[in-house]
Amino acid sequence: MLERTAASLETCNLQRLLSKPGRSSKRCRQLHTGFWQHGASAIELSSLWPLPARAADAEADPSSRPTHTGLVASTFLLDFLYPNGTYALLRRLYPSLPRPQDGSRSNDGARKRNFTSSTIVTEPDFQNPIVRLDVAETREKRRGGRPVRQDRALRRDMNTHSPTGLYTDAERHSSAPAASSDAGDSARLNRTANSRTLQDLLSRPDEGQHYDVWDLYCRLDDAQRQTLRRVVIIYLSRSQSIVEIGRALSLLRRIPIDSWDDELQAAGVLVLMRSGDMPSAVDRFKTGLEEKGLSGGLEYLLAESIINRQWPTLLGVWLEYFAALSKRNPDARIEDAQLPQLETISDLGQLYFSFERYVEAEGSGPVRAINLHSDSRLGLERLRRKLAEAALQQPCPPKEAAAILEIWGDCQLYHDYLLRMLDRWNKGLESKSSLMVLPEVYKKYRALSDAKPSVSLLRGMFDLYFPTNAAGLEEIYRDWHTAWGDLDQWGFKKFLKFYAGAGDVQAVKDLWSRYVAHFPQVLKLPRAFRSTMNVYAQTGNVAQAEQELRTMTAQYGVKPDIDIWNTLLKCYTRAEDLPRVLQCFEEIRAIHRPDSFTYAHVMAMAAKKGDLETTLDFFNQSQKDQVPVSKEMAMALVTAYCRNDRLVEAEKICTELAERKSTSAAIWNKLLYFNGVQGKLNKCYELLQAMKTFNVEWDHQTHEFLLQALVRVDQIQAAYHLLQSAYEDKLFPVGPEHFAVVMAGAVRTGELALVETILSHMRRAEQPMTFNAQVALVEAAFRQTPSAKRTRRLGREFVKHLRCMLPKPVDGGPKQRDNGTPVSNAPGSLMELRKQTQGIGRAIMLLVELRDFATAEELVNMYAEIFPEYKGEASFPPEVASALMLGYLKDGRLAQVHKMWGQTWKSVLSRSQRPQGGGIYPAHQYDLSRPIGIVAKAFREGDNGRGLLSCVEQVTGAGFKLTRSNWNLVVKYLAEMGHWERAMDWCETMLMPRWRGWKPGAKSLQEGRDMKNTRVLQASKAAVFSLQKEWLKLRKLAAWSAQVSHKLKEIEQKHPMLHYAFITTDYEHLPATWVLPKKKSLTRAIKEMLKPLSHAELRVMKRTLERQLALARDKKPPLRRTAVRSPFHVVTGRSKEEVYTKAFEHGELKQLDAALRDRLSEMEAKPAVDEGEELAEREPLAHKLESREDLR
Repeated sequence: MLERTAASLETCNLQRLLSKPGRSSKRCRQLHTGFWQHGASAIELSSLWPLPARAADAEADPSSRPTHTGLVASTFLLDFLYPNGTYALLRRLYPSLPRPQDGSRSNDGARKRNFTSSTIVTEPDFQNPIVRLDVAETREKRRGGRPVRQDRALRRDMNTHSPTGLYTDAERHSSAPAASSDAGDSARLNRTANSRTLQDLLSRPDEGQHYDVWDLYCRLDDAQRQTLRRVVIIYLSRSQSIVEIGRALSLLRRIPIDSWDDELQAAGVLVLMRSGDMPSAVDRFKTGLEEKGLSGGLEYLLAESIINRQWPTLLGVWLEYFAALSKRNPDARIEDAQLPQLETISDLGQLYFSFERYVEAEGSGPVRAINLHSDSRLGLERLRRKLAEAALQQPCPPKEAAAILEIWGDCQLYHDYLLRMLDRWNKGLESKSSLMVLPEVYKKYRALSDAKPSVSLLRGMFDLYFPTNAAGLEEIYRDWHTAWGDLDQWGFKKFLKFYAGAGDVQAVKDLWSRYVAHFPQVLKLPRAFRSTMNVYAQTGNVAQAEQELRTMTAQYGVKPDIDIWNTLLKCYTRAEDLPRVLQCFEEIRAIHRPDSFTYAHVMAMAAKKGDLETTLDFFNQSQKDQVPVSKEMAMALVTAYCRNDRLVEAEKICTELAERKSTSAAIWNKLLYFNGVQGKLNKCYELLQAMKTFNVEWDHQTHEFLLQALVRVDQIQAAYHLLQSAYEDKLFPVGPEHFAVVMAGAVRTGELALVETILSHMRRAEQPMTFNAQVALVEAAFRQTPSAKRTRRLGREFVKHLRCMLPKPVDGGPKQRDNGTPVSNAPGSLMELRKQTQGIGRAIMLLVELRDFATAEELVNMYAEIFPEYKGEASFPPEVASALMLGYLKDGRLAQVHKMWGQTWKSVLSRSQRPQGGGIYPAHQYDLSRPIGIVAKAFREGDNGRGLLSCVEQVTGAGFKLTRSNWNLVVKYLAEMGHWERAMDWCETMLMPRWRGWKPGAKSLQEGRDMKNTRVLQASKAAVFSLQKEWLKLRKLAAWSAQVSHKLKEIEQKHPMLHYAFITTDYEHLPATWVLPKKKSLTRAIKEMLKPLSHAELRVMKRTLERQLALARDKKPPLRRTAVRSPFHVVTGRSKEEVYTKAFEHGELKQLDAALRDRLSEMEAKPAVDEGEELAEREPLAHKLESREDLR
């Protein structure tokens, strides 16, 4: 208590005056609960200190007074807390402070304060309490600038009289008769001031100063108390304290029921409830309802019954109220009853369902009696409706709301709830993911016969659907026309923006003509032409965009603004026309000042190719022009870094933008996608968590890229369970692209049965069948039953499915426009088709594998019809070209394969090469990986090793890169066609750095995920075996020719990693690893063979020889395979093309073993330095790898 008092007296530096106790007391004094409830813990003492002289002029300024807590309590009642030294100090500061002994002598009949925690408190009868006039004066000045009268006289009385009207014998004897008169006047003034102060406190019920109100009320006389008793009861009823509830009850009993009104009854019901006497509260409500028709306290009783699930009490109170209301006023509407207390109940939706279950379960009990009478049955129905409205107004979650709305099927309830949730979403109180069920709620609403959505609801649903939910936007389009005839100006702008973004030219033309017909004044402004320009910009149609610009300026006389120029610049970037992009950018700089969108477009063009230098140049130029960094510019920066595999820098940019509150989900999605491509699943999880940390809401694309990351590392089951949970539990908006991703992953990993399961989920979700999903379905059927009729039928549906995705012809007649039918199908737009036909190459390959060349040709023609730029002599994209090349290869038309390869090579090179031959853009470095795999097979079938060699040198020389499968295939084919030396060079430099041996240990989880990325290079065993065969042939020839032996030694030194792989293979199954020349002396031949070998190879030979000797000593006859595939052979003869050898016999193996031991002893006996130098010169890497082998 002393510390709190000292804190409140900080301005008086009381802490400097009080000394700290030397030791802490071991005794603790127990305080009654009533002490703390009385308000002593927050007693205000600052008003007791005398004002300094310089503060006299500032008395009228309320801001100059110390801050008060608003609690008024008698300080002498708390004197037992303070030691004697403290009381002496307070006496010096304030001489009029009452003495403790003064409280025992009084000249009136004042009763002691009742410090108790009991519920029922006797009303005190103090007549002369102290009044804190400065507080009242301050409040009066704050309210109206009218200070309390006689404040000076009252301040003098406070300095001469005891706070409670009690004074000492000395003061009594020294007082004259005039003192008695002054005391009486002071008491009257005190009571008047107390009344005004109390009324001032009661006028502000939200402050909750229940202690002050009770203290001031206790100081009033009987007449004043009777006047303010009702208001005090109402005020105290708002308290949660049991003491205040008890005081309110004690006052409530003094008021007869005839004087009650609705507000007083509500307070009475509330205090009885909070005192734990629910039956008395119900009885008090029913008594008031029967005798005076009062309904006060109804909402409190209903709320308490609902919270505690006391459904019989709820029904009894409500039906009593309903019956009384109907009897008193038959025309009264129960819907007009205001029950705001119900909206404060948490989880009201769950409680509503619990009540509905109770009504259903008790249908044969109490509820059955209610349903027997029409009045009570109607009352029950109104109660259920009231609870449903309160739950929807709270509002409850969309899942619960959907069930409640379906029960009632009321249009107004649907409409109000949808508007309420959309308003909360616009205010940021709800996330888009939490409104997953809202589209389904709107669908059920629009299916009602009397549904007529308001314009505000249509606008809100448009914003919720835009831009991803094309089907939902079509519904909004139809509903708008059905309800209101046609779009308003806001609707025209929004739908023009949507169809222009989708690249739907016909839709934009139709809408724009109607838009300018309804609002011709917009033709004078440039913004009227933004959509007509943007629709061509989205498709990269430069000619039409330029024609639209000329029409705007020549026909309508409108000068293009910066937005129109930016749209034209965007069109050039989509067409990948770099010269026009730079020219347009310079024109904008000459006419207007480039804004953030201008720089975003040029940066996006460079970032799309992975041109980091150009992207940074434009960005630095924008900073010199003091252009603020927009989200679109940030997207270009992140894309450029990701294209160059600099994901750490890209993540730093995302984090910095998020800290500046200028990021978006699309930027993080780009980073998430590239990490998923590289198999970094853990990093994807970290990025998702970072998005949540920075309050970046996940969207449909975030979940699509997460599913792709899971599929990339073969986590198919995890992806499937995530998709299933999202569909069933409405975790996030599920689209057809999510199903297609998981279906493709299941096919790749061989989980073919899962494809049909996902397809069934997709149909139940009423998702449209996309082209990519159809490709996965056909591939699964082909792997299971390639010759089945169903498989071929599914393959032929490719063309039908692609044709259905084309935009339907629109005649633009007035009938079609007036009936609200969408002007075009958004999924048929070119931009959407590009996304959905990403699997076109795989579809053609499947048709080729099915030998259905006619359907494949028809599919190619349909694809060319959709994208006219691929008609005529123009080459197809690499994925389509590789599929066609595979078809020609299957048909044995090798010339056509090479011809198409030449066309593809020229097209890809012209599009991917930097200006002035500066290499290949990073985004296009792997564009030829699929076609080169097909052309390599064509070269192999034609046994054209030199052609394959020159083709690979041409591709890699230009700057293109090959995948792991490409390199292993090329190395194997070159080795088989006699170009094994160049193949060894590529294998050593490209594939062997990540070689893990013939019997690698278990990979770590991240290593396994890294190898899912085909751009991570590693030699396959087949490729190494193909080169090892040539190496073994060379070793045989080296036994006959010194020149060949020298060449062999050079090759081994040039390719140390390959050489180590050759000599560490499993020699039990590899014939003729070491071959002796044919000589008369076997010992001499053995020594000549061992002499050039390194120490590492000798050790490997020793281990292999020990295994061979063990097999030879075995009593069982050796297996034929083991005898034939002995690694130790001796030359028996040769022909023009082949060298003939035979395996060592047991005696020859012993002789080799003795010579080998001597050779090892001789090498190990040399000085360590000489040995190290020799090994470093001859086998630097083999020695290092051999040491690792020893450790293993």
